[in-house]
Amino acid sequence: MANFLAEVDEALKRERAEKLWKDYGGVIVGTILLIILGTAGISGYRVWDKGAKTTQTEKFLEAAEARNPETLIEVAESLRPGLKTLALWRAAGAFLDQGKQAEALKIYRDILANTETPTDLKHLAAFQIARLTARENPEAGLALLEKSANDINNPWAILARLDVAVLQARHKKNFQIARDHLSIILQETDLPVSVERKARSLDSLYAIEAPETTKAQKAPTVQSSENEDTQSNTSQTESKDAKQNEKGGAQ
Repeated sequence: MANFLAEVDEALKRERAEKLWKDYGGVIVGTILLIILGTAGISGYRVWDKGAKTTQTEKFLEAAEARNPETLIEVAESLRPGLKTLALWRAAGAFLDQGKQAEALKIYRDILANTETPTDLKHLAAFQIARLTARENPEAGLALLEKSANDINNPWAILARLDVAVLQARHKKNFQIARDHLSIILQETDLPVSVERKARSLDSLYAIEAPETTKAQKAPTVQSSENEDTQSNTSQTESKDAKQNEKGGAQ
């Protein structure tokens, strides 16, 4: 009896499998083929992508070693977004080495306007534009630098604020505002040692050049000290008078 039931169960399984294959056999075969082809396609793309990256990196390094801005710009057009930005950045640096500030500014503006440029490099391009602009037009450059300095998402904000302090002191002679910016920098945690040293040096220099800024900052402390001395002397006088009154009353 047990053998008969097992045979019936096996027959039912075969019947279900045959029906399933008859109804969905094409779909099953198609799915399997898609999986196989997809896996092969992904593997092929990875091999191609690795080769393309290697080729493009070699092209970029060759152009970068030449330090020819025109060559770098030409090569950049055939590179992927990341390498393209680096190639253009090197081209801008090469133009600056040649004293061609206008050409470098144009490249930095193109990098900033490109939607494929990584965010951090966009912020750095804006910072570079502000610094170069400040060389020719301090007022316009100062406005751009302040924009970068006040952007909490800008990783170069501290450096921008340092430049703002210098421009405020040298160009506008606003030493108090310059020292206020330096104070903000020095309150930062994990400040790079070189930046901290420069900020402290500038703060000391501006305090010497404009001593009134130091007096304004120390005035509250001096006033407080004088008040404490006055209160102390008043308390001592009152204590002596009280003792003399006590002696007079006892006599």
